[in-house]
Amino acid sequence: MGTHIKHYRKCILHLYPKLRRSRSCPIYITIKIISALIILILLKQPKQDLYIDSYLSIRREIETITKILKTGIPTGIENGMFQFGKLVIQSTVSTMGSTAIDAQAMVAMLESFACQASIGIGLGMMTVVGKCVGAKEYEQAKHYTILLTKYAWIACIICCAIIMFPIQQITSLARMEPESAKLAIWLTRIVFTYKMIFWTPSFLPGYGLRAAGDVKFSMITSTLSMWICRVVVTIFLVHQFHMGPLAVWIGMGSDWTVRSFIFLARFKSNKWLEHKVIYHKKSSSRYSFKNLIVHKQKHKYLVALKECQSNNFF
Repeated sequence: MGTHIKHYRKCILHLYPKLRRSRSCPIYITIKIISALIILILLKQPKQDLYIDSYLSIRREIETITKILKTGIPTGIENGMFQFGKLVIQSTVSTMGSTAIDAQAMVAMLESFACQASIGIGLGMMTVVGKCVGAKEYEQAKHYTILLTKYAWIACIICCAIIMFPIQQITSLARMEPESAKLAIWLTRIVFTYKMIFWTPSFLPGYGLRAAGDVKFSMITSTLSMWICRVVVTIFLVHQFHMGPLAVWIGMGSDWTVRSFIFLARFKSNKWLEHKVIYHKKSSSRYSFKNLIVHKQKHKYLVALKECQSNNFF
């Protein structure tokens, strides 16, 4: 269902190339609204195995909303401060000259690409660890956090190697100036060698901590390490020692190192498992589960209803 909607949107966007440049375009907004309406209509179709009987029966649950906000607000603050710090660093890089700017842009793009596989594993870790913690299987949560971190580490090393070895060919395909290409190659080899070791433990354990509800510790650690190690160190090295774009990556490497040790220490202390996001108790909802979701087949509905009753969801 969602795949078809995305396909139709891609076809429409292909007919309007300008929409890709500006997402505030009225046509783009109209497409988003139409897509949302189609999804809402399809969710009410009884032919689906699982569909919504009535949108009017949905009521807000203050307790549930509060739990969501307790997790979402610290995560949003962490991401916002992280992006603001990157903006400050970028403004510092913009004063280094065209050669340094080109090299920095190339290395930053490659570095971001090299960690996409590991980030995907981290997002999957949040689902797995969250379910383990919700089921009070704390040993399983620790086991999968370690296992998925190892997989992400392997993926990071492979991606870094794939980019680092043919870096000369990559810079030639990008048609970079000789000086910028030389600087980019030198920085890539330094940064990616360090990234293979310290990037994964500085980010992946944080996904497990957030999934278990330890979002405040993750927010404070990430924000402080970002601003103290990455931003302050970079600005200091640029203005005092005139190190150029290398200062950016020294600051970033120090951020990875400090965050790695802090997250690993927090993980070993098991304090991240003391937070509870979901409680197994009777819901205070003002609407019934039966009125909200209806199964197509009656026996499937009865099975699902018994499972919910056995888990004390209502």
